[in-house]
Amino acid sequence: MPNVVSNTTPLISLSKISMLHLLRELYKIIIIPSAVFEEYQNGKDKDFFVDISRIDWIKIVEIESRKASEYLLDLDRG
Repeated sequence: MPNVVSNTTPLISLSKISMLHLLRELYKIIIIPSAVFEEYQNGKDKDFFVDISRIDWIKIVEIESRKASEYLLDLDRG
C-alpha cells in the first residue's frame, strides 16, 4: 500500500461518519502537513472530533520546501 498526503477535507468528512479507519485500509501511512493538522484541530469541540495526533498511522510533518507550496495556488494552507 502506498503512503499518501492528505488535506483536511477527507479527515473531517470521514471523522463525521466514524469512518476515519478507511484511510488506513486504503493507504499504509497518511501524511499531513502541520497546517492541515492545525485546521483539523479547529473542530476539536465538535462531537465527531478524533485526536489524530494519537493515531500512529497518521504522520504530521512540517513542509520542508516552501517553494513546493507555491505551485498549489488554488488551495489554502490546510
